Order: sequence, then structure tokens, then C-alpha cells
Amino acid sequence: MFCQVKVDAKTKSLLDEHKRKKKYAEKENKKDSEARDEEEGEAKGSDDEDDNDGFVNESALQEDEVAKSGLEALMHEYASDLNREPPGGY
Repeated sequence: MFCQVKVDAKTKSLLDEHKRKKKYAEKENKKDSEARDEEEGEAKGSDDEDDNDGFVNESALQEDEVAKSGLEALMHEYASDLNREPPGGY
């Protein structure tokens, strides 16, 4: 079950930037992969998809860690608010 959480403007901008960079990195990885396949003359098949599962570049991992650290800091800072029962008994 997912819950929606309100975030401040600074956190939202960091999350948006992280999503944008991650999307760009995925596009670049896809372009590189397609270019390699064309050079090698291989047609894409189900076997090729298994080879790239779990591949994440180093910068994406670093960005993920930065975002995770920021979110953990915010959760720690607002822990009392997050643990409080919502008004109206949702």
C-alpha cells in the first residue's frame, strides 16, 4: 500500500532533479546498448535482455545514495509528525 506524503519545495526539487537525471541515464544506456547490438549485428532477443538485468552505472548509484540520505534525514527530522495519528482517524 502506498501513501502520499507531502514534501517541501526543496525536497521536491531534489526528487525531480534525481528523476530527470535517472531518466536521462536510462536513455543513454539504451542508446549505447542499441548501438552495440547494431555493430555486432545481433538481433535483440530474450537472451539479450537477461544479460543487462541489474546493470546500473556508478553515477546513478551515487545519485540514489544522495537522494536516500536526504530522505532519511527528513524522515528523522519529522519522525514525530510522521508517527502522529492523523486527525479524523484515517
